[in-house]
Amino acid sequence: VGATVDDFLRPPRANRALSTLSAEALAGLQKSGEQLTALENRVVEIEFQLDCKALAPTQAKTELAQLETHAKILECKDIDAVYTSELTTGKAQAKTEKKDQLNRLEMLFER
Repeated sequence: VGATVDDFLRPPRANRALSTLSAEALAGLQKSGEQLTALENRVVEIEFQLDCKALAPTQAKTELAQLETHAKILECKDIDAVYTSELTTGKAQAKTEKKDQLNRLEMLFER
């Protein structure tokens, strides 16, 4: 279960609370990060099944193409939709997370 906006609005003891906009951005990035992890795990699983001959190359190619489509949708619809320029309290954290996810996507596409 992913974090909710309320989870980000409640500050840890030493930190100040995030603005609602920052909390929403970080909650969205956490959700997209979880989806990206699931895609990465599935690619590893497909590679393993292919190596074990449990999956035919044509099946692997089809599944990987579908995963690439899902990854591109995730990139455009969820990750790129987070505009960090409008944030204040969570700007640095959101920029770092967004950059990390985009790098992970790039590595996934290069596999």
